Amino acid sequence: MTQTRTVTCARCGETTTGLPRPPLAGAIGQLVYEHTCQSCWDEWFEQSVNVINHYGLNPALREHREQLYDVMKEFLNLTGM
Repeated sequence: MTQTRTVTCARCGETTTGLPRPPLAGAIGQLVYEHTCQSCWDEWFEQSVNVINHYGLNPALREHREQLYDVMKEFLNLTGM
């Protein structure tokens, strides 16, 4: 049985349903898991395609992934956390 958890989202400010598990590995995934609601993560997931295409990023490359994570943290209001 899956337990629903709530978070106060850093992006929208609402206390609502959180993600079922960290969406990324490591500390960055834990940060997103603890401070992002499902709705805002879904928005970011759609936006990430635009960011990857706009900047010509290849997420398989570490430096491109770090650039994508920086944009993600800004989008989700996670900078400075």
